[in-house]
Amino acid sequence: MASRQWSIGDNVLDVLIGGTSFLDSKEGFRNSFTDVESIESFVHAYGYDPQDPIEHAELQGNLQEAIRFIKRYFLSPDNPNGVTVDMPKKMNDLLDIRELLRYASMPNSEYRMWACSILKVVHTISHIDRDIRTHYFSEIQKQIFDRFYRFLNRDDHGQLYLGRTKDDELRVDLVEFQVKPKKSRDSILMKLLHKPESVAEELFDRVGIRFITKNRVDAIRVVHFLDQVNVIVAANIKPSRSRNTLVDTKYFREVLEHNISKPAVLADLLESVPHPQERADNPFSSEHYRAIQFTCRQLIKIRNSVADQIRDLKNLSRTMTVEPALASVIDKIDPKTIQKMIRFFYPFEIQVMDQVSHIENEKGRSAHAEYKKAQQNSAMIRVMGQLAQGKIQ
Repeated sequence: MASRQWSIGDNVLDVLIGGTSFLDSKEGFRNSFTDVESIESFVHAYGYDPQDPIEHAELQGNLQEAIRFIKRYFLSPDNPNGVTVDMPKKMNDLLDIRELLRYASMPNSEYRMWACSILKVVHTISHIDRDIRTHYFSEIQKQIFDRFYRFLNRDDHGQLYLGRTKDDELRVDLVEFQVKPKKSRDSILMKLLHKPESVAEELFDRVGIRFITKNRVDAIRVVHFLDQVNVIVAANIKPSRSRNTLVDTKYFREVLEHNISKPAVLADLLESVPHPQERADNPFSSEHYRAIQFTCRQLIKIRNSVADQIRDLKNLSRTMTVEPALASVIDKIDPKTIQKMIRFFYPFEIQVMDQVSHIENEKGRSAHAEYKKAQQNSAMIRVMGQLAQGKIQ
């Protein structure tokens, strides 16, 4: 038997230095624990204290939510296309995450497979709940959307347009402007479970904006307008998230450069530019999907109400008779140590497409329902692992 120093597992070779997601590791939780002490050590290292009643309750809530989620989306009969196996009663009745970790380390057992599947979902839920930015989501939406709303107008004929005034040289007429509604918790969880990076910080489209234009040239002009008036800043674009399946930019640039002095025919010439030959690399996107989409980041600024409350408390204590012990505690509070403004960058996705592409994207072969179905099926296979083999209808 190899000594412990050479018992180097898949989590080291594949996850830590190989780039594989922990959710896709062959080892995962299976060989991590040998006794109660190793389980306790792992839970503490992960970030939780199971002896703390509040944190223990959080873990229990995450565990029950994970079980409910798996039953609803990955198992039949709730999902007609789900895995046709029953969750063991022992799994369903678990009251402590440490018990689940113990089952995950059992060699070659059905309980181990179920435990690993449930733990994948618990892990993802934990990251959703610990994303501090989630608490400010409504204010995040407002600050991002307001940058766009101030340039959306209608002229005397009711035509929606993007521009500072109806005579703006950069004005672009729009068919429609849409903002993405807040995703449901289950939708967020499903999306994260099918992604290699199953953490909340990697979800880039919680805030989404869509422009629908009359033609493809106007789609390019929308992006041009947003850049010119600094609604978006090129320096804050996430390059790996930019996709363009609407206009071949190489041909577009050539036509533009050769015909810039022919304004009367330029728009028609540009509209004849072909679609790109390259396809989007999202395996769940239809090959027929046509759009420009990119992810920008905006610096969000939120006033910290605690700073104002501390200031008011200190001012009040100076004008009232306060118990000496309490006055001493209040006096020790240093407002300089409290951040008055909470600031962080937050991503948002912009999609731009012409009306013809929009109709095809929504109603044609690239229907969103098919996208979601493929996404759910991928997450199901990923989470259920061996339990899903040969079981998916």
